[in-house]
Amino acid sequence: MVRLRSVRSRLLREPTFGHSILVISACVAAASLARWLLGDAARTVPFVTYFPAIVLCALLAGWRAGLASIFASMAVVNYVFMQPKVEITADWNTAVMMILFVLSCSLLVAIAQTLRSTVGRLQAATDRAEFLNQELIHRVRNSLTVVNSLAAMTHQADPANFTAVFSKRMAALAAGLDILSRREGLECDLREIVSRACEPFDVGNRIVISGTTGRLPPQSCVPLILAIHELCTNAVKYGALSVPAGRILVQTDWDDARGLAHVHWEEADGPLVASPEHEGLGSALLADPVLGPANLVFNPQGLRCEICLKTSC
Repeated sequence: MVRLRSVRSRLLREPTFGHSILVISACVAAASLARWLLGDAARTVPFVTYFPAIVLCALLAGWRAGLASIFASMAVVNYVFMQPKVEITADWNTAVMMILFVLSCSLLVAIAQTLRSTVGRLQAATDRAEFLNQELIHRVRNSLTVVNSLAAMTHQADPANFTAVFSKRMAALAAGLDILSRREGLECDLREIVSRACEPFDVGNRIVISGTTGRLPPQSCVPLILAIHELCTNAVKYGALSVPAGRILVQTDWDDARGLAHVHWEEADGPLVASPEHEGLGSALLADPVLGPANLVFNPQGLRCEICLKTSC
């Protein structure tokens, strides 16, 4: 395994000029030594030892080094092993031999370069698979932590309605993860997050959503959809959506210049609002630092909430 990694690292290494010269020199020198050891046995096939050397050179240093080694090999053979030295145009046999050598070696260089590219793509795919595996493990651990916290805090805040409340919060979490999965876990759309969270509660088109939008980083998506769900739940139980005339205005503001996104939540025409006597899970979710944290204003005419998110990691 160690040897395989070593070979793979050499094939994937980006060749520098100095590295290429070193590889060409070593490969041509090794092939020349082997040719010298063969002596007269290789007189009729003077380039026989240079084919594997050129392939190795192309593998280790790329196609440019491979092509350079072809002409370096021709020069060495001509000036060292061919006596007397010949010109490529001296006769047809010599010309054909040189041309065939260049063409066959060029094909070998092309094959070697294809192999280098294939190894590079396979390595990139392996690296991505490892990254996705680590990301999956990280997300599973985070999800389990979130579920465990939601269960504990929901039971502590409202044990009598645990099943119903916890199920709704799990649905909100699932909706956030669904948006993330459709965005390949990279980013999510601000307006879509708000719309998806409000959709189950928007009976009679009493939730009006407007404003500009953009794509949020992944770490903001789930906290935001959970926060919007909590605001909707509160509105249904105690706020604007608990009476027929109540309505909610949601304004999204995408500020590229400052790198911030704002969500303005304002309830109107609902019952009089009073500050809660104690903080529940909803307040804890809205206190998430990712959300600014959210600023709640218990205006008697209707709850207001300001959420501020960063538009980049």
